[in-house]
This record gives sequence, C-alpha cells and structure tokens, in this order.
Amino acid sequence: MNVLAIYGSPRKDGNTAQMMDVALTAFPEEAEIHKVFLGELKFSGCGPCRECKTKGYCVIEDDMQSVYKELFWAEIILFGSPSQFSDVSVDIKKLMERTWWMKGGLHNKIGGYVVTGRRYIESTLNTLHAFMLRHRMILGGSGAIGFTFTEMGNLDYDPLALRDAKGTGMRLVELYDLIYKNKQP
Repeated sequence: MNVLAIYGSPRKDGNTAQMMDVALTAFPEEAEIHKVFLGELKFSGCGPCRECKTKGYCVIEDDMQSVYKELFWAEIILFGSPSQFSDVSVDIKKLMERTWWMKGGLHNKIGGYVVTGRRYIESTLNTLHAFMLRHRMILGGSGAIGFTFTEMGNLDYDPLALRDAKGTGMRLVELYDLIYKNKQP
C-alpha cells in the first residue's frame, strides 16, 4: 500500500498537520507512507508556456518534478489543506494547476482529504472534489473537516475533527482493500 500524504499548510505543526497525522494512524503498519510538505518546496503555479501540450510533460524545473514521481508512485493520495479565503491553500492550488499535463496519470488512485478552517469551507471541499474527479480518481468518502472557530485557533472546540480524520484514513484503507485485496499479481 503506497500512501502519499500531501501537507498543504505552511504551518508544519498546525491544525491541518495534526489532522493528517491522525488520519495516517489508520493505515496498517506495512503501508509505505511518504509525506510531502508543500510549504518546504520551491515551486510555482502553472505559467503561460503551455509546452506540456506538445511535450506531454511539465517543463518547469523546480521541486514539483519530485512531487510528480510521488504522485505516480502513490496508490492512495491524502490531501491536507487549510481553508484560506474560502478555498484550498495557495500551495495546494499551485500543485493542482501543475498536474494539468498528467491526463490519466492519477486515474483510479484513491483520494481523500482533511480540511481545517473557521468557516466557509464548502468551496475548499468543492475544489478538492473537482480536482479528484477531473483526474478520474476514486473519491474516498466525505473527508474530514476541523473547525478552528477563531482566526488562529486550534481544534480544541471541535471534538469531531480528529475522530473524523481517523475515519477518513480508515475509509481509504477500506477502499484499498476492496480494490486491491483480491487483485492477482
């Protein structure tokens, strides 16, 4: 089981990371889990070059090249994003833009997410759903939402956040087992 956890918050130890870490505890010990902290990478959003249309790959040389390898490797992709101005974080958005060239590369990968924020999270969920569906991924349930209630609050007042994060991880494992358990080598 190859699991890619994409941490989309600039805060490496923040609420989103806390929920991601709890979700990852649901995976079996033998699962290989790779973590990517987008805030530590140097990469841009998609530019006007459109060279991927003719070349079939992204020509921008930055840290996204290593992320592409991880995306192809993964069987399960778990996204974590704070809701910023009613949408995914800027780093998640840049990653999404830069996968445009991958047509079919994420097909049938199992996708899940955790999202944190104060309010107005619906657009964030819609963006994540649209990304996964556009790439023809298998949407692994309804994800997990953590409400922080204040500007720089924590998850103390949302007792369901960590429970739902764990449930999201469990659902991704359940889908993996349904799809791959009886698959012949």
